[in-house]
Amino acid sequence: MKKRFAALGIAAGLSLPALATENMYGVIGTGYSDIEFSQQSADKANYHFALAHQFARSWYAEVGYQRLADNLEENEGMKADALYLAVLGKASAAIGELYYKLGIMNVDVKGIEGRREEGGCALGGVTVANSCEFDEGVVAGMVGFGFDYHLGLNTMFRIEATHVRGEHDLAANLVNVGIRYNFN
Repeated sequence: MKKRFAALGIAAGLSLPALATENMYGVIGTGYSDIEFSQQSADKANYHFALAHQFARSWYAEVGYQRLADNLEENEGMKADALYLAVLGKASAAIGELYYKLGIMNVDVKGIEGRREEGGCALGGVTVANSCEFDEGVVAGMVGFGFDYHLGLNTMFRIEATHVRGEHDLAANLVNVGIRYNFN
């Protein structure tokens, strides 16, 4: 009897990872971002990755990382990284899934910019080289839409457009492509 309970316990313990990946997917991708923050703007390539879980028939919860900008040089530029949590509503079809995305983003923006005409800094403090250095954490909202096209049984091609708006006049428009892998 003890052996049966032990075998049942081991089988249940080994099947937990399979239960954890039921209705989950991962996404990795790249794209183009046009971002404005404080007195700066950058339009560069970006990359992102995310994990999501389907919690209802037409709804996903997605958590991810997004590199919005990497344009930091010695005297000017900015670098922006973001973590986000979003809810996706989907409409399924035979060829894929159309979805919209609503979420919240925590953006970490570091950069160097010139002084304003009045002589002060919009953000951060004055450095030795008469420029303003800043390191800001910004809360932002995101809204987007996209389509996941079936490539195979568990693989999909993703194309999406996202708009981000937040504190300190943060505004970003993103167009991304990527690969989605369904773990189930």
